[in-house]
Amino acid sequence: MRILIAFPAFLILFLCSCQKEVDFANRNSNGNGNGGTKPITLLVKSVTKTGSDSLVTDYTYDANRKLIKMKIKGVDVGTPEDKEYQYFRNSSGILTKYSVIDPDLVAAGIDSLTTIVNYSTSLSKYTGYVVKLIVPGFILLDSAVYVYDGSGKIIEEDLYESPSGSGLDYYFTGKANYSYSNGNVSELDIHDFDQSGAETFTATTKVTYDSKTNPLLFGNEGFPMGHAEWVSVNNFSMEELSDSNGIADSQTVSYTYTYNSDNKPGTSLIAVAPDNIILNSNFYYH
Repeated sequence: MRILIAFPAFLILFLCSCQKEVDFANRNSNGNGNGGTKPITLLVKSVTKTGSDSLVTDYTYDANRKLIKMKIKGVDVGTPEDKEYQYFRNSSGILTKYSVIDPDLVAAGIDSLTTIVNYSTSLSKYTGYVVKLIVPGFILLDSAVYVYDGSGKIIEEDLYESPSGSGLDYYFTGKANYSYSNGNVSELDIHDFDQSGAETFTATTKVTYDSKTNPLLFGNEGFPMGHAEWVSVNNFSMEELSDSNGIADSQTVSYTYTYNSDNKPGTSLIAVAPDNIILNSNFYYH
């Protein structure tokens, strides 16, 4: 059983018939501010090991300290990984799109998968995204719309699919609901629907946190970047995952850290039950 530490919500559209192991986490608005009291350190690399498997994630930033690339390579719980995410921004630093390059996509005839991000300059808010997937003999158009509460938090992500790829036959396929506590996303609830409007799948992740600084702080920008785990201000201490497939799919994920002088994780130990998976990570800053 593979844990998905990041869970882009649009994947709901592709995984309806599969077990969903939903993990999300945390970060804050502009990406790493600390009040200007000392130079800000950025997370530039993490190395995660599970038994003999090793997965390396490299992060690249622009001159304004905005994330522009994330490369993941190695073996993740027995599964080879070699992905590259590129984040494109306008002159104001607003995210306009991001692309994913993956050998699995290339094997399917797809050079890359691009997500177009929608942003309202009048509201100063990200409003949703559109994903167009084109493979030989198949086109799929997905989109999402964000719902905000009165305090400016994204509390719902409504998902739509156009099977023809024309945009003329969109139907509502699901939604993700987000709850917050102390600046952190404390619960994620996923609901999938078929074309008749009947709910076909639900999944819930409940999260508790430590009191230290999350090394990737992006706030609402984490949602259009495809990472709901890049929203909150603190680090996971425990996740409780369940879904409509029953107790056989339930999981508990526990996190233990050591911290550096900036109160950011230096190392972590993640224990997944009942799968008996142990992951050890080291974090590197610059």
